[in-house]
Amino acid sequence: MLLEIPKVENIQFPGGTAKIKFDEFNKKIKIVSFKGTVKNLVDRLMTQSSKNKVGKIFYVSPKEKIEEFKAEGFIMEAKVYNFLNGKPGYFLSKFIAAERKMSMVIPEEEEVLIKSREYADENYKYDTYNKYFIRNACKEDAKQLAELYDSVFETYPSPMNNPDYIKFVMDHDVFFKIAVYENKIVSAASADMDPTNLNVEMTDCATNRAHRGKGLVGRLIFELEKELQNKQYKVLYSMARSISTGMNIVFSKHDYEYSGRLVNHCHICGRFEDMNIWVKVL
Repeated sequence: MLLEIPKVENIQFPGGTAKIKFDEFNKKIKIVSFKGTVKNLVDRLMTQSSKNKVGKIFYVSPKEKIEEFKAEGFIMEAKVYNFLNGKPGYFLSKFIAAERKMSMVIPEEEEVLIKSREYADENYKYDTYNKYFIRNACKEDAKQLAELYDSVFETYPSPMNNPDYIKFVMDHDVFFKIAVYENKIVSAASADMDPTNLNVEMTDCATNRAHRGKGLVGRLIFELEKELQNKQYKVLYSMARSISTGMNIVFSKHDYEYSGRLVNHCHICGRFEDMNIWVKVL
């Protein structure tokens, strides 16, 4: 089975170099790091974008670089405190395709956001899950995990329906918590750790349809957080589908704060969708 891993490339441009991640499935280029002038970098990326039909260029910027990126057509979509090793990270995007910049579900997204914030002061009760066994996932679980993600999502931003890919990310600073019912994995969530910048993305949340409404993802997030507390990370964040009431409520209940929205950022459930950014500073 072939791995559909976004390609990390080292590129050169006049006066500088950069490391970028080309994500063909999501038609997106992420600037990982660079040295040199922003204008020359963006000119180089625009050439690559036209060749690969990329619709969006994305960069998490320190404060001092924001104006240079804005001069090249980037807009700020979110701000995450402590994202860059204790300093704020500013989520900047340049939209290449006009349709990629337009969100068609803003009223629905705002309703979801308002509703999710109503749950900010509520707490989960974790004493009603006797039927479910919560544990860390291991590589032997990769096949069942892939089957779970394949059953839940028509499409997903990363190839989580591929057991080999799941094993790959387990070797690259990602760990999973799972809920098991009658020896079957019915819910999962992961923590994608960035040891360099000391941030963690809470991601890959999924629950079998027959077991929804029981707060399982919330429980898994809680268990992931307990393990992360002692690892010296500075901030947790998540990208929740902006039209998913349940997932936005989960993070609101866990004391995450809404910090912005990334428009048409991920191809999920058969189309590009906006992602709400939720943040918890540790």
